[in-house]
Amino acid sequence: MNWKLGANHLTAALGLFLCLTYGQLSAVNAQPPVCAHVFSGTPWGSLRSDFKHNTHYTKEIPQEVEVKNQCNLGTCHLHSWLASIEKTYTRRTGDVMPLSNHYLSAKQLLTRSLMQMNDNSPDSVNRADIDLGAGPFNSRDSILEFGVIPESVWTPKTEFYKNPTAQKMKEYFENIIARTKSYVAKAQSPEEKQKALAHGEEQLRSLFNDFVGELPSKFNWKGQQWTPQEFAKEYFSFFEGPQKQMIVLANRKGMPYAEQVKSDTKVYTDLNTVEATAALLIDRGQMVYLAYEHHAEYVDKPSGILSIRAFYTPSYAKPLTRTLREQFDKNDGGHAVQIVGYERDPQTGKILKWKIKNSWGTASGDDGYYHMYDDYFRAFAKSIAYSEYNPGVSLKMSVKGH
Repeated sequence: MNWKLGANHLTAALGLFLCLTYGQLSAVNAQPPVCAHVFSGTPWGSLRSDFKHNTHYTKEIPQEVEVKNQCNLGTCHLHSWLASIEKTYTRRTGDVMPLSNHYLSAKQLLTRSLMQMNDNSPDSVNRADIDLGAGPFNSRDSILEFGVIPESVWTPKTEFYKNPTAQKMKEYFENIIARTKSYVAKAQSPEEKQKALAHGEEQLRSLFNDFVGELPSKFNWKGQQWTPQEFAKEYFSFFEGPQKQMIVLANRKGMPYAEQVKSDTKVYTDLNTVEATAALLIDRGQMVYLAYEHHAEYVDKPSGILSIRAFYTPSYAKPLTRTLREQFDKNDGGHAVQIVGYERDPQTGKILKWKIKNSWGTASGDDGYYHMYDDYFRAFAKSIAYSEYNPGVSLKMSVKGH
């Protein structure tokens, strides 16, 4: 036997024995387990001690409403737009009006649950999972459909948005959906199918009311009665306008082009153009909706740092290119936030980092804000979205109808 190899095996076996033995003792004596230290010796995955981080920004849009918390529901897209709506309202009126994020999350949950239960398309007939995510256009349309309400006019019955309640509620909803779809599939007549669907909807709404409570169809605000839709149209009609989404082309040599989606526009272009447009919008005082791939291995939650080079990462295991991530399905879960500032190198003009208003509450990151360094942005940014096109950016592209 190769002695070096044998010694390595012996060391590993001894380490495993110690791990198991001391792990059991630790469980009994409530001492910290030693398992994490047995095979120590590599810094991979740790935040670099020599990484230079600061919270200075060349341009920053002040925020009057604190960071909200989506908690355990995948409604980051709604939260992102909500932060933009609140800031735009303040910029236009000088007033501050915090809006209810829980109302929008609850409406999204109930709407998507009913949609999934009634969806018998070939792709969804055997699915019961509730997908709360959405792209920026669909998210905007949902807010226009749901309306908005001031934060102070409604309180949910429970903290339905936090685990374990959120997890249990979603599980119960999906059980109802699956059972209803099974009954519908076995129904012998259209009348039986409608009866099964009606019964399933009754169960969903009943359970929703137990967890969330009755959603306000009308509320009083400053001596006047409103529906959420009327209120949104009166105070936030600016959000009804066309939106533009700029999507990063995975192929760096791809030619930019655009397509029309109803009154909105999707622009497919290079990363440099997306970056330059985001900075121009911030210069105008307009926050920017950012969709990106959230790779937690390059995130330090206590400080809010998002950066690849801030962590010890082996060079031969660095992140894949956009093309390879698409090829091998290595795009991590998408997340949506608002860019509220940037830092630019005064000598080179290069963007060094972006200030991000997140939706994970003030206990996460830097009082709820994150600092996305240029390497993370350039690796994982997927698209930006905004209400008004900036005339300072000129793009030559073809337009495809949609």
